[in-house]
Amino acid sequence: MRTSWAAYTIRGVNIGGVFLIEPFIRPSLFDQFNISTTSELPVDEWTFSAALGKNETRRQLEEHWDTFVTKKHLELLASYGINWIRIPIGYWAFNLTDDEPFVNGQLPYVERLLDWAREVGLKVELDLHGAPGSQNGYDNSGHRVTPEWLYSRANVDRTLDALKKMTEIAVKWDDVVYGIQILNEPSRWKWPISDILEFYNEAYNVIRGMTDDVYVMIHDTFLGPNEWRSLVNPNWKNVLMDTHIYQMFDNYMITMNDTAHIDMITDMSKDIVNFNSTNIGVVVGEFSAATHDCTKYINGFGTGNRWEGTLNHVDHPLCPFDNCTCTGDYSSNYTQFSTHYKRFLKSYVEAQFSVYDGLAGWFYWNFKTESAPEWDYLLGVEQGWIPKYCNFQLALICY
Repeated sequence: MRTSWAAYTIRGVNIGGVFLIEPFIRPSLFDQFNISTTSELPVDEWTFSAALGKNETRRQLEEHWDTFVTKKHLELLASYGINWIRIPIGYWAFNLTDDEPFVNGQLPYVERLLDWAREVGLKVELDLHGAPGSQNGYDNSGHRVTPEWLYSRANVDRTLDALKKMTEIAVKWDDVVYGIQILNEPSRWKWPISDILEFYNEAYNVIRGMTDDVYVMIHDTFLGPNEWRSLVNPNWKNVLMDTHIYQMFDNYMITMNDTAHIDMITDMSKDIVNFNSTNIGVVVGEFSAATHDCTKYINGFGTGNRWEGTLNHVDHPLCPFDNCTCTGDYSSNYTQFSTHYKRFLKSYVEAQFSVYDGLAGWFYWNFKTESAPEWDYLLGVEQGWIPKYCNFQLALICY
């Protein structure tokens, strides 16, 4: 078994939107459609594939897989102090049925990415990001639909099969792949925690039946790490709890001012660090610099936003100002960002780094985007609101 998670800190970045496309990461893939009926617009990879058909989907996605992430990106990340990457992958890369519109063929590109990671010295977490039937109903599962995942034993078996094949890759690249995420963001609003926990135990046993070396990552289902104290299996070894921290997908948090956003990070640190002191460490598997939801398609393709009050079930603007518009500091054009806003972004990111660095580690979401500046790690470093490297043992010295 490898060295405990407590021996070093994961400082990672997600390679999201590559092997499971998301509208907000690469909106141009979804903006190509000229469909007058809104209900027929593609909103996720499932409907994107259904709209294009297998041949055109494969042509477009093979070009996307080949070009959206490059070795140069990994070299830059490593030079900025990143030591891990998290690679989200949908189940259909591993098993696909004839009645599903998805295409496969991702794995050669995944393996190329693993080779690059080896060459530049990055460790890898493989993340099962989408399950059959959808584990949460979000576009990040591949299918924005009422989730059906745990309602079918066949879905569970296919999920376990995908994890088995993912673990085979981990064993083959055992000097590169150090972690496997059992499943991203399963919905506790749809299924009881006991049912999700039963799946976690099954999945853990599948992975441990093949290797003891990789860290097994389990998502907290947005319950919060401390709520899991009485739930975790005492027999689990080398397990990390994955929590995702965002402050813009909530009708209250989006009303907070800059100071309140930073204070919330500080306030939550004690509970997370206390859980991290148990035998299971905590990894913040997703976070960003964003505190607004103006980003194009961030709430899903064809939806509005809380900031301006255009999202369904939001009847008035919720931004913390009198004039709520997605312009200037809150636009997709970072050249319009004010000095004050860029200073806030830097403070907000550094506050998160300082807390999450006291845990098992973190993964920023995402390595890059087409038009979402606060979600783009490489752009943030280039523009100065994300530090290249922070030494938190030396009084938060950021470079």
